[in-house]
Amino acid sequence: MTVGDITPNKEKGSGRSKHVADEKAPLLPKQQDEDAVHDEFNGASFIGAVFNLSTTIVGAGIMALPATMKVLGLILGVALIIFMGFLTDASIEFLIRFSKAGKITSYGGLMGDAFGKYGKIMLQICVLVNNIGVLIVYMIIIGDVLSGTSSSGVHHAGVLEGWFGQHWWNGRSFVLLISTIGIFSPLACFKRIG
Repeated sequence: MTVGDITPNKEKGSGRSKHVADEKAPLLPKQQDEDAVHDEFNGASFIGAVFNLSTTIVGAGIMALPATMKVLGLILGVALIIFMGFLTDASIEFLIRFSKAGKITSYGGLMGDAFGKYGKIMLQICVLVNNIGVLIVYMIIIGDVLSGTSSSGVHHAGVLEGWFGQHWWNGRSFVLLISTIGIFSPLACFKRIG
């Protein structure tokens, strides 16, 4: 019971109101979070979830498509992209169907319900490995674009080297160190990405 929930009880024959108070009730009512909009989706807004999913899909995966097409060829590459689209559609359909049947709102809860405790732990390990892999891909892309690459005896100048010339501070190691400390570490400290 909170202070706002206390209702006066009228005594018969008296014009006075009598308040019933709970001794353990807080003096101030609980305030709603500034982002109470997120309660429906357990901490994430719908727009934030769509944005995060879109950037995840388009992000590092789109960078790998040219190399995939180069290795597999045009016909096999397009066929595998279409096949993966069908697999993705089927897996999303299964996820939606079973989450509605079990009234489960989280992916971890769904995996725990379907595969038990070890399935949920396995999911967390897979998500961790996937996130580390995507982070490594992003760091390789940042290193290649900003500081350039040297492979097969051919040097490709990066953006910083093209603008400022070759210096110690636009080398690959220093650029990756600064981007990790200045960009990735602060982003990893957010409680919620949305």
